[in-house]
Amino acid sequence: MKFVTKLPLALALIVGSVTGPVFADDDHHSDNKDGHHAGKKHGHHAGKLDKKLQAKAIISGPDITGEAHLYQKYEGLVNVKMTLQGKPGSKLTPGRHAVHFHETGACEPTFGAAKGHYDGNIDPSVNPEANVSPGLGNHPYHLGDLPNLVVDKNGKGTMHATTSRVTLSPGLTSLFDADGTAFIIHGLEDQFLPDPPTKDAPGGPRIACGVIIKK
Repeated sequence: MKFVTKLPLALALIVGSVTGPVFADDDHHSDNKDGHHAGKKHGHHAGKLDKKLQAKAIISGPDITGEAHLYQKYEGLVNVKMTLQGKPGSKLTPGRHAVHFHETGACEPTFGAAKGHYDGNIDPSVNPEANVSPGLGNHPYHLGDLPNLVVDKNGKGTMHATTSRVTLSPGLTSLFDADGTAFIIHGLEDQFLPDPPTKDAPGGPRIACGVIIKK
């Protein structure tokens, strides 16, 4: 069951190499000269969780191997770090490849078992009238839409991103719903076109898959 939010990609997804936290470091909220915690004194809540949440996925496909690691240190922000390696002749060719969270945590018997793009969860007591649309017509506004993986000439692919669209914690946008969630890597670049004009515009054929599990 999926829940759709239609926010512009630039607002809902912070894309790129993650070199520092989105929120300020703990040092920014350290005790002031009076011995009081600066954040608490001014009523500021940075959204930091009591315990950092972590997850991972072992990703594989024909002649493709890799891992993804996910971290949630603050409310509503998940860091994703993915590294893949393709052997010569694999479909992990140099260039950009689409990566998405898909709505079911399954990669067998085929990668189609992961179903469509992840789009959240419906709870009849909370959001019974949610607009559910994991199909391509809602792309690139799915909660599971992520930036492209970039593959170098040696077949090594990397993707670092921070998304505000999903969580590792319980809730309507949790990746750990009843049927789980999986990464799908595609053979082509995601063009991030609304209501994609062709089936290949969001990335085309599925070339690798990995089920997300808690660490």
